[in-house]
Amino acid sequence: MENVQLLFPPPHYILFEPLNDKNTLEIWEDYKNKHNCEYVVLDAATNHSIETFAPWIENWMSQLPSKAVRFRVLLVLHSEFLTFSCQQVLRRLLEQRSFRCRVWFHVEDPTAIQPAIQSRCIIKRIPTYINRVKQVLL
Repeated sequence: MENVQLLFPPPHYILFEPLNDKNTLEIWEDYKNKHNCEYVVLDAATNHSIETFAPWIENWMSQLPSKAVRFRVLLVLHSEFLTFSCQQVLRRLLEQRSFRCRVWFHVEDPTAIQPAIQSRCIIKRIPTYINRVKQVLL
């Protein structure tokens, strides 16, 4: 995998990785090991409705990080599954409450994320993971 450089302090990111999330998760683990922040992962494929997502994200962004860290970072896997209403809530929160909270969006289809959210993020193209089967000689 190519070396993807991510900034610190962390900005909002859109991590575009077609077909998979394997390399994104690897980059996430590397970043966690290098920088002292609070980290949370949320899978939007299972938590994407306004009834469940909106209260959770509002609560998460309203909490301050512990005194030992400066930032809280949320990785939203499969962000393209977030409904329009969820994305509206996120956009509003990114504008109002993102001083110490950062959101990273993993997407396989970046066109599914609203342009208003895209304009607040740095977009990174993550190399596509391709599983290569080793040929067995008989």
